[in-house]
Amino acid sequence: MEHELNKHPWKTYQVLLAQVDQIEDMSPHYKLWWLLRKAQAENLVYFFDKFEHTVAQAQAFINLQTPARLTINFDVFRGLILQRQGRYKQSQIILKKAQQSARENKFIYLAVRAKQELAYTRSLTEVYELSLTELQQAYVEAFALKDDFSIAKINEVYGAIYGYMDDYEKSIEYYQKALTSYQQLEYPSHEVEAIYGLAATYRYWKKYDLAIEYYQKFLKTAEFNPNNINGKFYGAYGIAMSEAERGDCTQALISINYAINIEGQDDYKAELYKRKAQCLIGENKLVEAKKSIEKADEIFTTMPELISTSWQIEVIKIRSELAYAEGNNEKAYQLLKEFNKSEIEMLKKSSSDRLLRVRGALELDRQNVEISLLQQRAKVQELQFAQQKQKNVMQTYIISIVVILVFFILLFTYFQWRHNKKLILLSVRDPLSDSFNRRYVFNVLNKLVSTNNADKNTVSIMVIDIDDFKQVNDLYGHPFGDIVIREIAKIGNEIMRTEDVIGRVGGEEFLCVLPRSDAVQGLHIAQRFVNKVNSCEFLTGDKHDQNQRVKVTVSIGVATTSELVKTSSDLYIQADKALYHAKHSGKNRAIQYQDSMQHWYQREADFNNLNSTLNDE
Repeated sequence: MEHELNKHPWKTYQVLLAQVDQIEDMSPHYKLWWLLRKAQAENLVYFFDKFEHTVAQAQAFINLQTPARLTINFDVFRGLILQRQGRYKQSQIILKKAQQSARENKFIYLAVRAKQELAYTRSLTEVYELSLTELQQAYVEAFALKDDFSIAKINEVYGAIYGYMDDYEKSIEYYQKALTSYQQLEYPSHEVEAIYGLAATYRYWKKYDLAIEYYQKFLKTAEFNPNNINGKFYGAYGIAMSEAERGDCTQALISINYAINIEGQDDYKAELYKRKAQCLIGENKLVEAKKSIEKADEIFTTMPELISTSWQIEVIKIRSELAYAEGNNEKAYQLLKEFNKSEIEMLKKSSSDRLLRVRGALELDRQNVEISLLQQRAKVQELQFAQQKQKNVMQTYIISIVVILVFFILLFTYFQWRHNKKLILLSVRDPLSDSFNRRYVFNVLNKLVSTNNADKNTVSIMVIDIDDFKQVNDLYGHPFGDIVIREIAKIGNEIMRTEDVIGRVGGEEFLCVLPRSDAVQGLHIAQRFVNKVNSCEFLTGDKHDQNQRVKVTVSIGVATTSELVKTSSDLYIQADKALYHAKHSGKNRAIQYQDSMQHWYQREADFNNLNSTLNDE
């Protein structure tokens, strides 16, 4: 029945409606199954209002005797309804409950569906890290179940999340995978969703002609349902948004007004009102523009989960544009300042190092899972084929296969161990200097500072910068500059103790972490470093050229943990200020951070900012 629903949603829906007169004669369980299939059909043909009504009707019949599979399905639908209403917190609670119940009752495919919807709901509030993690777990389970439909749905959600994260190539890749699977399954409603996802991604990517082409394709593909009001809204919304963002405001205002007057989701209409306001500002219709902004604001106030997301903070930017058009430059400046602050905070949240690591790790894990599971499937098929053809020599072949499998597993494990060992080494090493890389050395520092007890142990760090490195590159070339970086790293390894860690954190900048070192010891080690570099001469050229001896110096800022240092960032900032002081005190020296540098560093920064402002004016 579910396959028929996905393949012929409109036709199956008509068959279900033909039974509506018999509902009173149905048994309680049969009635719930009929309502479940009716709700599925209504969702697939975009009758969202009827879908909500059917789910609410079913809730009245659900009790403790209701089969778990029915209850879980309706919980997933309830979570979907709350998601579309913008009530994301409540949606997550319901979907978590559905997922847990599905696992307890061993309905793994339902647990996968619930987790997929949960991951998508989280992404709508820009919780991308957790969304990707949960989606990866759902993918592994769907792959193990050989559930092509669930895999396609998960690929579709991957496309949506990567689109929200501005990784448009990856988004297009996953939407295309989903679309291909839906076409092979011949599920028209889901084909429509994937096409819509492609259209939206091209719009975010500012490829507006392609976006409009796919929105029109979406509308045409959605014609399998002759009464698809919601589908018409989404298509009209996408075309209107693309025209507005392309700058074709004359046509866009017509399309926006048409889309607003079609029944559709409120958060989408908020987007339309924002674009309408921008177009009206461009045409100097400021009173109407203000009304459109207020309409968008009214919608966002009913959806608290969207506050401080990119969708909501854009209203601040549009208000700034309106204030500027009204001649109120001071208000425009303040609003734009507020928008920039909010946008920076949002970008920090969505592009954190941890998120980037999670994305990379999950992509690699996904590939490994695919390879591993495909290998397992191939082995199972091979065994079945061998058993079918050679029953008379079953025992011999089984023993042979086991031996071969053990050999290949051992061989694979050995090569995997070697490969992982190389990967681990590469992941923590800087290839140019052969010292540790930025991520590793900062991880060491974070762990030491977070677990440090100021009464027992202290931690010192040195921020090292090669003096006038740009001049060295300009005079002797970048290859020589690379030699200098490698030699400085080598000197650091000679000077440092066994437990000390040195890593390259920038172009010509190094960071040394000195566990169990107080301020005196830290400054002493730093001075030894400066003196050692001073005593070295660096040779230019190679064996075919005349070598020239070049002197290079370094400046070092030293900082040590104290009661005032709460985080590794505080410690690094202190060392950076000390380095700044060393640079401005003549270079070629090591300086320990002092509290007085805080005010001196600030005065220097304020002076530079003042000069910059005066130059701009």
